[in-house]
Amino acid sequence: MRVPIDWLKELIIFRSSPGQVAQMLTMSGLETVVLPDDILEVDVLPNRSDCWSVRGVAREVSALTKFKVKSSKFKIKESSKKLNHSVRVEVRDKDLCPRYMARVIENVKVAESPEWLKKRLEQSGLRPVNNVVDVTNYFLHEIGQPMHAFDSTLVKDQSIIVRRANPGEKVVTLDGKEHKLESNMLVIADSDKTIAVAGTLGCANTEVSAATKTVILESAYFNPNSIHKTSKDLKLRTESSVRFEHGVDWNAVEETLDRGAALIAELGRGEVLKGKVDSVGKEIKQKVIELRVEKVNRILGADIPVGDMTSILIRLGFSVKKIDSRKLKIGVPLFRSADIEREIDLIEEIARIWGYNRIEATIPNTAFPGKDADREDRLRNRIRDILAGCGLNESQSYSMLGPKDFENCGAPSDKAVKIANPLTIEESIMRVNILAGLLKTAVHNQNRGIENIFIFEIGKVFLPAKGKLPEEKWLAGGLVSGSPFMSALDKGEVDYYYLKGILENLFRGLGLEFPDVSESDNYLLQPGKGAKLEGLGIFGALHPDIQRNFELAKPIFFFELDLDALAKLAAAEKKYEPLPKFPSISRDISMFLPADLNNQTIIETVERTGGDLVEDVFPFDRYKDSAAYRIVYRHPTRTLTEQEVNAKHQEIVRALTSKLMVRLRA
Repeated sequence: MRVPIDWLKELIIFRSSPGQVAQMLTMSGLETVVLPDDILEVDVLPNRSDCWSVRGVAREVSALTKFKVKSSKFKIKESSKKLNHSVRVEVRDKDLCPRYMARVIENVKVAESPEWLKKRLEQSGLRPVNNVVDVTNYFLHEIGQPMHAFDSTLVKDQSIIVRRANPGEKVVTLDGKEHKLESNMLVIADSDKTIAVAGTLGCANTEVSAATKTVILESAYFNPNSIHKTSKDLKLRTESSVRFEHGVDWNAVEETLDRGAALIAELGRGEVLKGKVDSVGKEIKQKVIELRVEKVNRILGADIPVGDMTSILIRLGFSVKKIDSRKLKIGVPLFRSADIEREIDLIEEIARIWGYNRIEATIPNTAFPGKDADREDRLRNRIRDILAGCGLNESQSYSMLGPKDFENCGAPSDKAVKIANPLTIEESIMRVNILAGLLKTAVHNQNRGIENIFIFEIGKVFLPAKGKLPEEKWLAGGLVSGSPFMSALDKGEVDYYYLKGILENLFRGLGLEFPDVSESDNYLLQPGKGAKLEGLGIFGALHPDIQRNFELAKPIFFFELDLDALAKLAAAEKKYEPLPKFPSISRDISMFLPADLNNQTIIETVERTGGDLVEDVFPFDRYKDSAAYRIVYRHPTRTLTEQEVNAKHQEIVRALTSKLMVRLRA
C-alpha cells in the first residue's frame, strides 16, 4: 500500500525523514521502502488489516515515535429535509452483513475533483474518476473503510436490499465484465435487480455519472470470509474486497459515512439529508485480555518496565487497566479484533515496538521438573562431536519404515507400532532400531558409486507398550564399510577392531571406562563376530543374510547404543585419583588362542590372577589365531622389584595355559 508522506503528516507530526520512517516500520514488522516523491510503499501482512490505511500506518508511527495521532474533528452539516422515504434499507442476511449504513446527498453536481484530491489519489496508485467516486476512494485509503455511491434515480423504489444472490444470476460490474453469481454470494439489490456485489464492486446499472443529482452513499461491515470467497470465486479482487476480507473497523463504518457524505456535499455543492440508516445485527464487542507482566518478560527474555508496556499498548490504540502490579487488563480496539486473540499476541505487539534489537540473545533453558533436558542435550551433542572426530558423518533418516524394511532386517513387524493413517505403505511402521535407516543410507551411497561409508545417527526408536503410548528411547547408531584411509596406496578395510576403537574413543571422550564386552547372539550380528556392551548396546559385523537383503557389496560393521543407559553412566559421580608416584613395569605375552576363546575372558583371568598388582591389561597385536597382550604392573605405595613382577607374571602365564588352554609363542 502506498502512503504519501505529506498525507501521513496531516494525521501525525514527526521529525524523522521518510527513510527513517521506512526503517522504523520495517523493523517493527511492516516492510517499507521509499518511492520517488517521498511515498512510502508498505508491505501489509495478512493479519494486519488495520494497516490497510494511512491512519493505520500513522498509528504504527505514533507507537514508534511517541507522537500522537491527530483526532479527526469534523461536524456534518445536514439540511432541514429528513431522510424519510429517500432510501429504505432491508438486510435479509445479517450473518453476512452485521451492519449496513446509508445516507442520501441531494442536488449534487458531479464533476472533476479538485487538484489536491486527484493528486493524492494518484500518489496512492488510484485513478481519479469524479468528485463523488474519488471521495469514496479517498476515505478508503485514509481510514481503510470502503464505501459505494449509487445514483438514487437508478435504484428502483429507492430500496436497498442486502441478500444472497439468486442461483445463476448474472450481473455486469463497473469494469464492464459479466459475472455469474452463486447462491452463497452476498449482493446489494433494489426491488428489481442486483446493483452491487457486496464488498467487491458495484454494478454498471447504478453508476454515478454526470447526470446524477442524488447519491445514496453506503458504508457497511461485511463478513470477511464471505467477501474472500466471493472475490476468489469471481476472480474479482478490488481495493474494497482486500479490506473487507481482512476485516474492517466496526466503529469506522459510521465515521467514514459521515465524513464521506460531508465531503461529497462540499465538493459537489449538494445537501446531506437529515438522518441516516443504521441496520445493526449482532454487534462486535471489544475483547478484553489479561496480560501478565512476568510472562511478558519471561517469554521475551527481557526486563521491560510495566510503564513501557502500558505506554506501547496505549499508543497502539489499546485500553489498559491495571489490576495489580503483576497483571493488566487490556481492551482490544475493534480495528485490531481480527488478529489479537490471546495474551501471546499482546506480547508480540510489545516486543516489536520495544525493539527486537533491544532483547539480548540468550539460549533458552529447556529443562523442566523431572527431566534435565539440558544435560541430555549436551550429552547427545558431545557424542556427535566425538563420532564426527572419528571420521563419521551424521545421517538423518525417517522414523517411519515399511514392512519390507523390517523383513530385510529379519525383524517381525506385527508387534511394532503401526501408524493409523500412513501416507504410504513404505512409511507405515515406527522404527525399533537405528540400523535400518543407516543401511538404507548405505544403499543410497553405494548406488551412487561411494564405496567407503562412515555414518552415524542419533534418534528415537518407538517400542510398543501394552495399553499405553509407545515407549520412546534415544539411540546412537553407527555404520562403517570400506577403507578409512584417504591414500590410494593403503587399501586397508575396516573390521571389528576398527569399530571397537571408535567406541573406545567415544567412551574415553565421555570420561567413562569402557564396559565389559561379551559375545552376542543378537539376530542383527554375524555369529562369532558380534559383541554386546553390558546394558548399553551391541556392535560388530552385520549378519550376512541382512547384508544380502539390502544388496550391499562390502562387509558392514555397525553399533547401536542406548543413550538413556549411557546418560546414567555419564551422570555418575566422578572420583579424583592422583597420578601414581611409583613407576610401572610392563610384560608382554604372545600366545596361540583356542577358536572359542574371547578377549574378555583372557582379560578377566589376568586381572583375577594378578590381583592388585595388575594395573591394566590389553591386546596390542593379533594375527589369525595368535594374539599379544601387554600387562602393566604397579604398586600404589612402593616400587616393585623385578623378582615380584616376574613371579606374578609366571603365575598369570600358568593360569592362562592351564585354565584357558592357550599355547605360548616363542
